[in-house]
Amino acid sequence: MSTTGCEFGGNAVTKLCGVQYPVFLAGMAAISGPKLVAAVANAGGMGTIGGLRLPPLALRRWLRETRELTDKPFGVNLVPSFGGPEVFEAQFQVVLQEKPRMLSLFYAEHYPDMIGRAKDAGMLVMVQVGYVELARQAIAHGADIITAQGSESGGHLNRGTIGLLSLLPSLIAVAEGRPVLAAGGITNRDDVRTVMNMGAGGVLCGTAFVACEESNAHPLYRQKIVDASVDDTEYRTGYSFGWKYGTPHRVIPNRDKWNLLRFMGGGARTIDKPRMAQKLSLYAGQGVGKIDRVMSAEERMAELVKGLSDGEQVCARVEALSLRCA
Repeated sequence: MSTTGCEFGGNAVTKLCGVQYPVFLAGMAAISGPKLVAAVANAGGMGTIGGLRLPPLALRRWLRETRELTDKPFGVNLVPSFGGPEVFEAQFQVVLQEKPRMLSLFYAEHYPDMIGRAKDAGMLVMVQVGYVELARQAIAHGADIITAQGSESGGHLNRGTIGLLSLLPSLIAVAEGRPVLAAGGITNRDDVRTVMNMGAGGVLCGTAFVACEESNAHPLYRQKIVDASVDDTEYRTGYSFGWKYGTPHRVIPNRDKWNLLRFMGGGARTIDKPRMAQKLSLYAGQGVGKIDRVMSAEERMAELVKGLSDGEQVCARVEALSLRCA
């Protein structure tokens, strides 16, 4: 066993999921559609459909459309706290029938039986958490992969106020050997290299993929991400589209004082009228300052993957130095 601290979980994650690289697309509601999911999967990562708020028939259609665009493994994200138990069960039945490679979940305490049912159907289960106790619950219920969602993340936060660099090692310590993905502000090779050197099994990225050509984000939404600096996101616990008041989330705030929609966080889609992208406070993470242009998902994947190879080269050099000094 290495004594240099350069143990990456990437190989474990890629073997578990059947993908080439341990780079995961976040399952962003309405934004992570078939084109983006397939593009990430075809580039070697794990694409994840954003199933939140999708009616069961639409969810089935997206799953099948994605399969028409890629023969690679992909996943789907569901959020049990939205729509009540009947809506979630209807969505879940579709997922059990269609059997994507992975089910991604959020808020673990709401669905202990769902993890077992998904695993019995042959799927992997990933649970996104923002604090240690919730990770322990997900592990006790059988989660295969844990995602450490730092407070830097865009969109909805799993009760998290803990930064990724503090949260990640704490979750690795309780994961009982399970891979732990790092999420929150990860947009480029340097970010990937940093968390992989800390022991992350891989990365999960959202905001970086919103600003991709294949995403369902409105062009004005993509451009706001490109134009934003690291100073331009805000942690909120007020209104966000479709969620209970008080749910934590991170946005690029709209500062127009005459616009009441600025109080609501959301994500504007290509099918929405431009005023939605112009008026809402838009979901985005603290990595926005490192996103300088809209690009293809393949290009974004290439940039992130470069951090994996850079990290391996660093580890190889450290290992060699350690052996010479022994």
